[in-house]
This record gives sequence, C-alpha cells and structure tokens, in this order.
Amino acid sequence: MFVSHPQYEFSYPLRFEEPGAQYWRVMALNLHAPWFLLSVEHVAPDEPDETFVRTLCIGWEFDLVATLRNLDGSRVKGLVCMLPAWQSETGQWSAREIREVWLRGDHAVLVDPTGERFDANPILEPVGHAKMELLWRIASPCKR
Repeated sequence: MFVSHPQYEFSYPLRFEEPGAQYWRVMALNLHAPWFLLSVEHVAPDEPDETFVRTLCIGWEFDLVATLRNLDGSRVKGLVCMLPAWQSETGQWSAREIREVWLRGDHAVLVDPTGERFDANPILEPVGHAKMELLWRIASPCKR
C-alpha cells in the first residue's frame, strides 16, 4: 500500500534511530482505499519515566485489528481513518477520528465521535448479521 524510493530515504538523528529501521521523507499510496493513523504511547528506552507518542501508518484493516489486539488499549492515544476521495463528501482525501473499533466477523466496524458506524474497508464483502464484538475504545480523548 505505501511505496517510497531511495532518493527519499532520510538519515535520522542517532539518538532516536531504531536499529534496522529505514526512514523516509516521502511515501506514496498505490491503492485508494481507507488507511489508518494509530498513535501509541511508548516508554523511552533510556528514560523509564519518560514517554513519547509514535504514530503508525497502517495500510489495511486486518493489520489495524492485529495491532490493536496486541496492544494495551490504554497506550493508544488516538486513531484516525484516512478516507479516499471516492469515499469522501469533499471528493478529496479526508480524515475521520475514530473512538471505537468493533469486529463483525473478521471485518472492522469503526465508530466516529458522533457515534456513526461505518465499515473500515467498504471494498470487502460485507459480513451478514454476524455478532459485533468491541475490540477497542479510546480511554479518554486527548484535549489540547
């Protein structure tokens, strides 16, 4: 889903670099489908009393579900669904804040701050009347 090229590789300051990781200044999307920004709080490796938030770009609903299943939900600080132009009222990419993720079979159903539910990936075949199971709910939305 995400693509980059060698000329966009970025040398990251050593203090923050993760061993074996590569960093990119530019990435492209090769599929116009919903994708996600998941912000997760981490403990600084050198400073156990210090935390920082890292945001993951997740290109597919199944990866989002797997990531949420493997995290302590209280560490999740925010989730945004990026909607492609064909799925947006504006005809442009748009962002939709997510407060809950439910599972209906193997598919994710998202709930925005107004309580509206929508499929995480409307391209996939809908799952009939399968039972809904809460996977994640934001503990307390961040305020500025």
